[in-house]
Amino acid sequence: MHPFVAREADLFAAIDPSLAPVAAQVEAAVADGKRLRAAFCYWGWRAAGQPDSAALVRAAASLELIHAAAVVHDDLIDDSALRHGRPTAHIALRGAVRRRPRSVAAARSLAMLVGDLLMGMAGQLFTTSGLPAAYLGRARPLWTVLGRELIAGECLEILRTGAEPDTGTSLKVIRYKTA
Repeated sequence: MHPFVAREADLFAAIDPSLAPVAAQVEAAVADGKRLRAAFCYWGWRAAGQPDSAALVRAAASLELIHAAAVVHDDLIDDSALRHGRPTAHIALRGAVRRRPRSVAAARSLAMLVGDLLMGMAGQLFTTSGLPAAYLGRARPLWTVLGRELIAGECLEILRTGAEPDTGTSLKVIRYKTA
């Protein structure tokens, strides 16, 4: 996954030198992590009797890119300054826009686009993973549901923040944010 993201970040930054800080945040978003989603996908594949497959590993890595995108967006929504002791994307990007009007808003906008770029990369990695077209076709509707439910979970959290505690809604937020 790292070589793919690095290559895509380089292509992005090659468009204009001013994009380098954004590209750096794309790479930073995938620098760490336990890669549990990819591991669960891989071992589920193997448990179903499927052979080891580099194509499946690439497809599973796309789940990590979805997670990275969701984390960037969640940090932005929650206005989190740090994640695992490091500045979040919208904080790190302030330096790139510090001399511009509304620099905080500009940094937040750039962070949103970092998340969007990661989500696009996830789709690209999945569809170019090398899995047979029939497998991709069966997975495509699930990909759509994943995106819908992930965004629904974030929306529910935003809509419910500050409201009276409600266990059912809280459980729904947890379920969908971890789609």
